[in-house]
Amino acid sequence: MKKTGICLALLCVLAVSGCTAQEEPVVEEKAVRTVQTTTVTTGEISSDFSYSGTVAPSREVSVVPSMAGKVTSYAYDVGNTVQEGAVLFTLDSTDLQNNMRSLEANYAATQLQVDNAKSQLESNTILYEEGILAKNDLDQLQLAYDSAQANLTSIQIQMENLQKNIDDCNITAPISGVISARGVEVGSFAGQSAPAYTIIDLSTVKVEVGVSEQMVNDIAVGESVDVLLTAVSEEPFSGTVSTISPTATQTGTYTVKVTLNNSKGAFKPGMIAEVKFVTAASQNALILPRDAVIEKEEETYVYIVENNTAKKVPVTLGIESGENVEITSGLTADMQVVTKGQTYISDGEEVQVQNPTEDTVRVPISGAELTGEGE
Repeated sequence: MKKTGICLALLCVLAVSGCTAQEEPVVEEKAVRTVQTTTVTTGEISSDFSYSGTVAPSREVSVVPSMAGKVTSYAYDVGNTVQEGAVLFTLDSTDLQNNMRSLEANYAATQLQVDNAKSQLESNTILYEEGILAKNDLDQLQLAYDSAQANLTSIQIQMENLQKNIDDCNITAPISGVISARGVEVGSFAGQSAPAYTIIDLSTVKVEVGVSEQMVNDIAVGESVDVLLTAVSEEPFSGTVSTISPTATQTGTYTVKVTLNNSKGAFKPGMIAEVKFVTAASQNALILPRDAVIEKEEETYVYIVENNTAKKVPVTLGIESGENVEITSGLTADMQVVTKGQTYISDGEEVQVQNPTEDTVRVPISGAELTGEGE
């Protein structure tokens, strides 16, 4: 019985050993890299640079009287709109008016002297022609007439000058615009040492910016530019380059003046403005995120994915704008370009595309609207 038990135990051990020897070996699976992609689409891209400045009126005029005097009235206050030629304020003209009346009386008396001298000259000329009057007497009459006529002319000139001074007591607006400052009060003395009024023309406004020497030659007078005034709108307004200074300031920049139509009056002097100058632009361009492009060992390329296989494709770059770049050759629209994981893969390698849940993203670039897959 003991021998039989031992045999059965040996048979069990051999059976277990035989089963273990027949198990198949474990095969390790090959790791596949995960990448994210975006779809190549077309759009507009531009290369630009921006400078900040402040809004200023297109014209600003300080009004001073041509002669000093006491203010008797004023018609406009700060913020009022005024038209060219409107009377802003008046000066006391009482003394001038009195002088005018005196000159008018002198003029009338001198006119009588002229008429009398003329009458005597004409009647005595007949006597002279008949030989009754001597030549010397006629000359004296001619001299008296000429003298009276000269006095009349002198008085007339004085009256004209005085009338101009009287008219100048009504100080008028030299331009149409808005009153930005008033420096006169009734009873105060207005002179030429300080402006009585300041008028600004806000029908158009200007923004002056200092442009670097590297960029000034890329700007031209008449060029349209975008001007962003966040105090008014999040959308830029259209402006026009009106002047470019040919000389640099002490800071080494060149002053560029941009004008904007302000017919609605929304732009106020002092507002901060950002002017964007476009140096290059492309329509219907192939655009990719700049990070998708690899530049290595004098090569410029991207990886595209076809049938879960990464392919290395050389590309040529065009305009760069922020985080995006134009592709001028090497790709076509709708290709799937690797945007994440491209630095860890190689040409011909099997990859797995795993994009975020939102498979459509918009790439924010200046002057472009893009739609593509991935981030």
